[in-house]
Amino acid sequence: MKRLAWIALIPFLGAGMNARADEPVPPAAQAAAPVASVAPVAPVAPVAPVAEPAAPKRPAYGLFAQPVLATGLQGLFAGSAEASGEAPGPRRWDRNIASPYYPLDGIQSPIRGDGIHLGGDFWFDAGYEKSQRGLSTEADLQYWIARGRFMLDITATKSWKRFFIQAKGQMLASIEQIPGVPAIFVDDAWVRFGMWDLFDIQVGRYEAWEVYHKGEGLERDTLEDQGAFGGPDIYEVNYAFYRQNGFGAAALHLYPLKWLRFEASGVFGNALGYNSLGIRPAGIVDFGWVKLKVAGEWRRRTHQEAGKKEWERQWGVGGGLQFNFDAPHKIARFQFGGNAAYGVVDRIDSFDKVDEKGSPDTLSAGGFFNFGFWSAVLGMGYNYTRQGDRQFNDQIGRSGRFSHQQTFVSFRHPIVLDNLVVKVVFSYARADLKPAFENSRVNDMFSVRLRLYMVF
Repeated sequence: MKRLAWIALIPFLGAGMNARADEPVPPAAQAAAPVASVAPVAPVAPVAPVAEPAAPKRPAYGLFAQPVLATGLQGLFAGSAEASGEAPGPRRWDRNIASPYYPLDGIQSPIRGDGIHLGGDFWFDAGYEKSQRGLSTEADLQYWIARGRFMLDITATKSWKRFFIQAKGQMLASIEQIPGVPAIFVDDAWVRFGMWDLFDIQVGRYEAWEVYHKGEGLERDTLEDQGAFGGPDIYEVNYAFYRQNGFGAAALHLYPLKWLRFEASGVFGNALGYNSLGIRPAGIVDFGWVKLKVAGEWRRRTHQEAGKKEWERQWGVGGGLQFNFDAPHKIARFQFGGNAAYGVVDRIDSFDKVDEKGSPDTLSAGGFFNFGFWSAVLGMGYNYTRQGDRQFNDQIGRSGRFSHQQTFVSFRHPIVLDNLVVKVVFSYARADLKPAFENSRVNDMFSVRLRLYMVF
């Protein structure tokens, strides 16, 4: 109620309450500043007050804009001095590689100025992986890998007082040239509208809020993220989380308090002959030094042909707890956190029977630790995933059981400028696979990856 009362008073507040560091200063304020700095000590006669010219019209971001940016953004974005109202100066260790184009922790948007903003990022990975297979019929593998991408972000924003509309498109250009796979494609493509720091509605192609944070390593589709051959993927409450070809998405975001955010995201559409509908609510409590993230999801897939009996249902819950002790005046800083998630798949085949192998349940748990010293960051993390299917072997008295351990150590440091960073990641993974009707085996994986990353 107190928040609603303050919001009701917004139209009556002075324009100065809503000014930002990057907005023009009213003429009267420009004239007053030098006079104040050289004012004589001797008393002077009082001067009759003069009406101040009206300040130029500009977006009114509201009482809660600066607190939200100061505690929520925490300077994680490139150009954070402009976004959070901080004075330019040395950047903290955790600002080096974060991007304003993929805001963390459910932040609404760090790009709020009217007009069209151009930016993007680039990364390139060079790595080596050695994969050891437990079955004699499967050969061990070792190979070099080089991949990367260039992302160009175009963000258009228009505000009226506290209301806004914003659209984004991101073009990806892949370094890899694989026959049959397009080298240029799209990441984000969406539009949203609402009120800054209060609510918005988003429609298009985007990624839902992350609640399972894996730390400095395990970036998506990397060697350490894929892990050992055959190992189950980490469940991150991600049945309805990623951007997916053939499906659109819509979300309602609520920001009732500066430390509390909610998302109700849904996916819908058709791909590979199947219609799908899902919902993924999430919530984030963010006090800066501690963050609690939780999410749940439900999704159903049905065949588009009338009369087909096959269908699939996915559901799960999970979350994470993070602690940030990274005050900017400290030389040494650290962050750590833990995550856990549980997901279930129920699948019925075309014969109206349970697909026992295709109906697993998955439990994932893990944690990370980052230690920052000056501008360098040492990271480490561990994740354990256990999965079971519904195939039951009467002769051995058990169903299929699979486990996957993934761990990494990383080190990163900026090169000359904060927005150009190099990072090296060493990882090890072990998959213990015990199918109900196949031979058991253990697969190992060792990898090293060097990433060059730039935000512009």
